[in-house]
Amino acid sequence: MSASEISDNRWELSATKPPVTSAGGMAQIILMSLFSLIFVWILVGAIQGIIMPKSEGLAGEYKNLNAATATEETPAEE
Repeated sequence: MSASEISDNRWELSATKPPVTSAGGMAQIILMSLFSLIFVWILVGAIQGIIMPKSEGLAGEYKNLNAATATEETPAEE
């Protein structure tokens, strides 16, 4: 092996190691962890939306609101 091949192999070996000792490397790890957690949170929410029973939501509350106001006396207009 020539000296240039040996130095090339050393560079390749150092390039494959993650930069966990620098501030930039730690910031990258934290950022990727945050993105991964957000992705998992969205995925879990989607699965819960598929599995959990559906509620009426705002449409049901609006329907109940209309029923409640219809039974009450409205003030007479003058």
